[in-house]
Amino acid sequence: MSKIILMANDKPGVLIAKFLKESGDNIVRLYLHDESARKLSDDIINNAGCNEIFYAKDLKDKDHISTIPKLDADFIITVYWGYLLSPEVFNAVKDTVNFHPAYLPINRGWYPHVHSMIDGSMLGVTLHRVDDGADTGPIWVQKKVELSPYDTAKTIYDRLQLEIVELFQNNWGKIKSGVLDPIPQDNSKAVYHKKKELENLDCIDLENKIKIKDLINLLKARSFGNLGFAFYNENGKNIYLNLRLSDSIHFDKDEK
Repeated sequence: MSKIILMANDKPGVLIAKFLKESGDNIVRLYLHDESARKLSDDIINNAGCNEIFYAKDLKDKDHISTIPKLDADFIITVYWGYLLSPEVFNAVKDTVNFHPAYLPINRGWYPHVHSMIDGSMLGVTLHRVDDGADTGPIWVQKKVELSPYDTAKTIYDRLQLEIVELFQNNWGKIKSGVLDPIPQDNSKAVYHKKKELENLDCIDLENKIKIKDLINLLKARSFGNLGFAFYNENGKNIYLNLRLSDSIHFDKDEK
């Protein structure tokens, strides 16, 4: 049984909290996103079975950080965690695992699946150690994931979540027992994307020449369920676009 500090958000956070609990590991402290970015927090709490619950903002408080070494935790596990950890935090435990939905070192940072759909870069999922950079730590294990012709940002986002959860479930025993040795990333191949980069992708200039394939890839990458982020301007008004894909002329009702 390992003592775990879990920092989790969204569906993968729920699934990993449940998996760790069922595996007999002890979640000694749980951290959730701050309120504006929090997803499925109640489900994470219910599955974690942990009474010590804190939030990302608490990790900025020196007095709070000083309590972490006293937990004598084996691992900090960060699952779809949107905040960088300070060395005082990640060095307070024996080891760390971070979830990143990209084939590192390709597409470090924000929205890796969007950039892969647009530029054709390798898509995948990675478990890696936390260090003082953004997605720069040594890799525990990773897996390539292929796009289908019918993928949009929403479908690949959902699939990457399931792939990275499965990757953890299949390798957690090896990580905590010391069978796996993390491998340093090849920084010469590294690509990093900032959060604000998408703002420059979404506005489509109707006067600009672009290959039809590139336009379709852009629309795939910026269609998320019923949401469409790409737009063009006509008569002073932004017109937003959402792409639906099917192998027939029929579409499911919930895709309309």
